Amino acid sequence: MKRLENLKEIADRNLCGLKADPSLLQQILCAQTTPQKKTVRWRPILAGSLAAVLLLCAGLIALPNLIRGDGDMNVVSRSAGGAQTLGSFPLTANVPAGSVSISESSGKAPGYRNLFAPGQNANFPLLKIGEATYRLLTSPSSLSDSLLGDQIGRVTEFTSEPAVSSSAIVSNIVAADQPVYAVQGMKGAAVAAETDGSLRVFQRVSYSGTAIVGSEGLKDVLLGSAQVVAMELSDVGVIDRQDVAQQLADVLLQNAQYEGAAESANNSQSLLLWLSNGLVVQMNAGGGTLSACGTWSCPEFFDAFSDAVSN
Repeated sequence: MKRLENLKEIADRNLCGLKADPSLLQQILCAQTTPQKKTVRWRPILAGSLAAVLLLCAGLIALPNLIRGDGDMNVVSRSAGGAQTLGSFPLTANVPAGSVSISESSGKAPGYRNLFAPGQNANFPLLKIGEATYRLLTSPSSLSDSLLGDQIGRVTEFTSEPAVSSSAIVSNIVAADQPVYAVQGMKGAAVAAETDGSLRVFQRVSYSGTAIVGSEGLKDVLLGSAQVVAMELSDVGVIDRQDVAQQLADVLLQNAQYEGAAESANNSQSLLLWLSNGLVVQMNAGGGTLSACGTWSCPEFFDAFSDAVSN
């Protein structure tokens, strides 16, 4: 058919008086779900083509009304498939500093939450400054100017294989020659750099057989000089009183024993720490150990956390 302007005339002629209008289209749609007592027998040769012409004509007539909003046409819709699930792995949106909210558990223990940005190929998005490595966090999506510290240096090499580089500052996500900054109050536990047009935060982690450097302790690689104001341990509960959260942080810092640079294989839980500067940092946990910048054993912390939730 080459002349579409004759489509309606041809359809009317072949359909023997049936009128292709919105009401007919509605009857067709209803017939999909309503059993019909009377069966219309079409000639076999023309059945398929006439049905297609009928629907097309009715659609061409109804479409302007749908666009204008005229008439009483009802749009019929149906969902495809059952309810969709996103799986058990947590999703965290990019949000401003301080807006990662404490779980509203309503008496139930919070689930696992992940603030570390997902990996790219074999590596996670990182900055490597000498022997110290920092992993990109999903929050904040843009660091506040009030938290921006002094410039540490500039990225000297951009590479997909940071582990084999000997450059001073290496990244697989921050472009070469981009400046890298300290973060106020973190004292090396976090740094900041621009990626995709936004100033992002990177948390200290273990990488390529290296975690703590020299005489560093857990406070050096996790908190810096910031205070803990709230905590959330998945499968256990939430501590939103600053005095209790700081007491638990003291238990952790005083009793944690460094086990090594490798991350613990038992990391079924997440520990989120809300800091006094508005940032949130994360450790993975399970089996009496916690991991971020290496693995640290501290069963005393888990006992103290459970007691604090119960009281």
